[in-house]
Amino acid sequence: MNRRTLLKTAGLLPIAAAPGLITSPALARKLLTRFAYIGDTHITAQLKPMEAIARCLHHAQDQADKPTFMLHGGDVIMDALAQDRDKVTKQWTAWHEVVKADNSLPVEYCIGNHDVWGYENAKNDPLYGKKWAVDQMQISGRYRSFDRNGWHFIMLDSVQPTPEGKWYTGHIDPEQMAWLKQDLAVTDSKTPVLVLSHIPIVSATVFYDKANVKNGNWQIPGSWNHTDAVDLIGLFYQYPNVRACLSGHMHLLDRVEYNGVTYFCNGAVSGNWWNGDTYHETKAGYALFDLYDDGSIERTYLPYA
Repeated sequence: MNRRTLLKTAGLLPIAAAPGLITSPALARKLLTRFAYIGDTHITAQLKPMEAIARCLHHAQDQADKPTFMLHGGDVIMDALAQDRDKVTKQWTAWHEVVKADNSLPVEYCIGNHDVWGYENAKNDPLYGKKWAVDQMQISGRYRSFDRNGWHFIMLDSVQPTPEGKWYTGHIDPEQMAWLKQDLAVTDSKTPVLVLSHIPIVSATVFYDKANVKNGNWQIPGSWNHTDAVDLIGLFYQYPNVRACLSGHMHLLDRVEYNGVTYFCNGAVSGNWWNGDTYHETKAGYALFDLYDDGSIERTYLPYA
């Protein structure tokens, strides 16, 4: 029995709601949990982003059916790649001030490219690279997994800096790939799995810029989409309980179905990096996700302004 037949037989095909679209719930399924996805907050110590993020957090918590926790898809702060210690410290301080004052929900973090400290003069500092972000997010490591409300969550580190530290590509390193294979192997096959990566694994958003058509061919930057997407797609194909992959990074909204996995790219709280509330066709916002016991998943994207 192939994966597609297995999913159809088991009744596990995912259902997801696009903005403004009402879907009919699957029969006899049970809602296990609702969480809010926030991402690309790109906070600075300035009043505008701090107040806007506070509004977003309250908007999520004021929902009639309140989410029980939040997933942050990365790029918490505006930028650490090219900033000195003082500027990065101010950004993290601003984030913690807003969260302490305006959020009561647990937050699970994923590291984004702008969370990585790549300042050239700090290469010998023990916080250089991802250590500072790991400490600020209070997470156990740059990648990890956990179980919650009947689902298994995998948080990937999809940002791999180039040797000079000033840029990056989207993929997971060999150590992480070995861990991911083991994690999936030991997860109960009846437990649905959700994967979160900052950079998309599969996304239609990478086709928004026609400047990437050169000599009649698409040339998608390795910093926009996982360069190891083929390997990950093949790995997920072996595990029909991998149901959804969430991402941010592109500040755009999409949904792609492939091989029984739903790939969601989830906009940005910061919109156009605080230069407007719309980036191309996507409003600044966050997403609510409902996870069900049959492995189905629904998303509602909500502008908060």
